[in-house]
Parts: sequence; C-alpha cells; structure tokens
Amino acid sequence: MHSSSTGPAMSQKIFSMNLDVETVSLYLLCCAVADAGAPITDRTLQEKWNGSPEALEKHRDLLEKRNIIGRHPEKGMEENVYLVMDEKKWC
Repeated sequence: MHSSSTGPAMSQKIFSMNLDVETVSLYLLCCAVADAGAPITDRTLQEKWNGSPEALEKHRDLLEKRNIIGRHPEKGMEENVYLVMDEKKWC
C-alpha cells in the first residue's frame, strides 16, 4: 500500500483500465490527499469533490470493488479511512 511509501500514490495504470472519468477523477483526488499527508476519509473527499454525495459514494465503492483503494483496518475511528492500494492488487 502506498500510505507508507515515500513516493507519489498515483499509478499511470489507472488510465488504461477503461473506468469512467469520474472514477478516475476520484482516484486522482485520493492520491492528492494521500500525497499531501492527510487521511483519505469520506469527509476529506467530500470537501474537494465537485459532484454529488451519491456520485462520490458510487465511484468510491467502485474503486473499493476493484481493490484500487481499501479501508484502513484501524479500529476506533469515527469514519472510514482509505488507503491507495498497490497497483499489483488491482482487479
């Protein structure tokens, strides 16, 4: 997972996966948040997302389903925290 690496979170592979523009945009937003050192949460994403909350949820769920982002297993958090997954784990 990229959360502990020192390099940028973004992988060029995202552009060859035939995903919707909005899904790719959300992935790029997740990478930008991670690269800034902030936690990727629904709140931090919603603050920067230009679309509706429903669209955010739809595209976030798709990124999770494809294992592009994953939920951080930390317990005791008030909200979900997501990690950008290594591209080798994507499906």
